[in-house]
Amino acid sequence: MNSNSQDSRTGRRIKNTLVTGAIAVALMAGFSGCGQAQQKKTPPVSRVVAKKAIEIRLEESLLTTGDVLAMNTVELESTAEGPISFCPWREGDLIDQPGQKLIEITRPLYKQELAVAEAVLAVTKAKRDDLKAGARPEEIAQANESMLHFIECTDFAKEDLNRISSLVESGTLPVEAKEKARVDYTKCKTQFESAKEHLKMLKAGPTRTELAIAQASVSEAIARRDIAQAKLNECLITAPFAGIITEVYVRPGDMAVPRQPLLKIIDPKSLVIRVGLPENCSADLHKGTVAKVQLDAYPGKTFNAEIERIYPRLENASRTRLVELRVTDPVALIPRMFARVSLTGRIIKKAIVVPSKAIVATPRGDHILFVAQEGTAIKRRVTLGLEQGDLVQILKGVQPGELVIVEGNLNLKKGAKINVAPLESTEVKGAL
Repeated sequence: MNSNSQDSRTGRRIKNTLVTGAIAVALMAGFSGCGQAQQKKTPPVSRVVAKKAIEIRLEESLLTTGDVLAMNTVELESTAEGPISFCPWREGDLIDQPGQKLIEITRPLYKQELAVAEAVLAVTKAKRDDLKAGARPEEIAQANESMLHFIECTDFAKEDLNRISSLVESGTLPVEAKEKARVDYTKCKTQFESAKEHLKMLKAGPTRTELAIAQASVSEAIARRDIAQAKLNECLITAPFAGIITEVYVRPGDMAVPRQPLLKIIDPKSLVIRVGLPENCSADLHKGTVAKVQLDAYPGKTFNAEIERIYPRLENASRTRLVELRVTDPVALIPRMFARVSLTGRIIKKAIVVPSKAIVATPRGDHILFVAQEGTAIKRRVTLGLEQGDLVQILKGVQPGELVIVEGNLNLKKGAKINVAPLESTEVKGAL
């Protein structure tokens, strides 16, 4: 048994020695192979496509949406109270001219007040005109005859006073008779002076004060007539301008009350498209800038328009500037139509542009691209400007004529070896 055990231990030792040697040989062979592979490994060459950066005329295109609005629109309301006797309108009816009768409210009392005021005015005017015309010839003749009569009366009274005075002095008549004769003489003389002054006044005509009073009476009568007319006019509502009726709130027989909406009317000539544009381009807008408009109501059609008004403020909530456009092509617009608008913004005569595929955004928010120089990819940090289609403006980082990599640039590293694929044309397409 001892002899067999020793043989077994000897066999195991030999086997372990062989296995260990095989592992060592394998490890040495592996290390030798790795070293040879590292010695033979060379940097890879990336195949890329590049195009030249060029300088072109670039126009900024502003895309926005807006609504069709009527700038001249009014909702007519009642200022009088009463039954409506005239209102034949329906939505969509045309108003041919301003001042056209739209609604009438029946108020007989106002008509009677106007008739009374006009009658009073007529009487007042007649009195003023008579005063201005002066005395008639027959009135002057009558006043003259009256004055002559009182002259004779005065002369007779004076003679009678002298006769009675003599009789009183002789004692034939009492003193009372003389006093009575003196009173009659004084009365006749006073009447004569009055008739004389009246004749003088008739010949001289009315005074300025009398004429002013007569004219003031006429003015007062006119004012009262105008008040009555104004009250009646409130019952008749006319069109402020020619247009289209869009809303009708009442019908004949309804009772109108003050501040009640009656009709709504718009001027189709005042229809514009109102849009809001971003703050960063609001300073470059001006009146007359051309635009293109597409309306959902007219699919597939594009209409010409231009800026008619620019609001002098920015909206607080949206930080946009309101702009109104007038469509210059013939088209039937309707309020609240939805419009898509394309405006021409800034124009840059010499802009360096590259394809947008050349731009790579970094996690930090920067923009880079790679320039092909002598088989090497040169990394450039760039500042972007306007975009137009598949082109982007480079404000800083690239010069015209440099080859920028547009394909195979996503996994490139700084200084990587590249092989630029041959192209029929390496210039940027899409120049204006």
